[in-house]
Amino acid sequence: MSKGAMTLAEGSQKKSFKTDATLVLNGNKEREYVLRTAYDQLSVWKAKYAVNISPFYPRLKASIKEAALIDNEIWVFGIDGTNANHIIDAVTIASQFYQVQPRDILSNIYIKNLNAEGRHEGNLPLLVKLNMSLYEKTTEAIVKACKHFGIQSSINIHVYSSNINPKISKSELHEALKAGGAKSVETDKRKIRHKVGSNNGVDSVPLVSNLHVATLGL
Repeated sequence: MSKGAMTLAEGSQKKSFKTDATLVLNGNKEREYVLRTAYDQLSVWKAKYAVNISPFYPRLKASIKEAALIDNEIWVFGIDGTNANHIIDAVTIASQFYQVQPRDILSNIYIKNLNAEGRHEGNLPLLVKLNMSLYEKTTEAIVKACKHFGIQSSINIHVYSSNINPKISKSELHEALKAGGAKSVETDKRKIRHKVGSNNGVDSVPLVSNLHVATLGL
């Protein structure tokens, strides 16, 4: 099993908020290196989370994405998880930084509670459809990125989401992951407690979640 991992849609860099990239189905795995990606551009992210980090890891010529080294992990900013080219850029930066193969990073991908932005919170049926589409498109983008790097097997997407999440239930999440290219999805037996930072970068919400592991059919 790969000793590396990648996370999508990270927020705060605080330890209690970061996506746990060590859990696997009904167990755990130490990671030697993790690529963390954030949707926000670097300037927006710094302002939102009141972070002052210097020096920033220099941009690579192959990418226009900005990256920073935080707590000995590489972060890449401005990454839309539904865009395969963004994922390719981030993995290229991380694989050069860690001196590993793209497979070592893409073999285990972690996502925590993707949610369509707040305009549709009052329309739950619509929000569920949008969230299903978001997970489907993200899975499709991961599949495309893997094919770009010539990766043909052993790719797992780990999703933190409550089985009874009203914004996307267990069955709806599994349906979306399979529609995007997963050949199977299993749910961890454990209940997982973690904190999620709000979009304003200030508040946090304690959650009890479940871990769903999708295996891609490449």
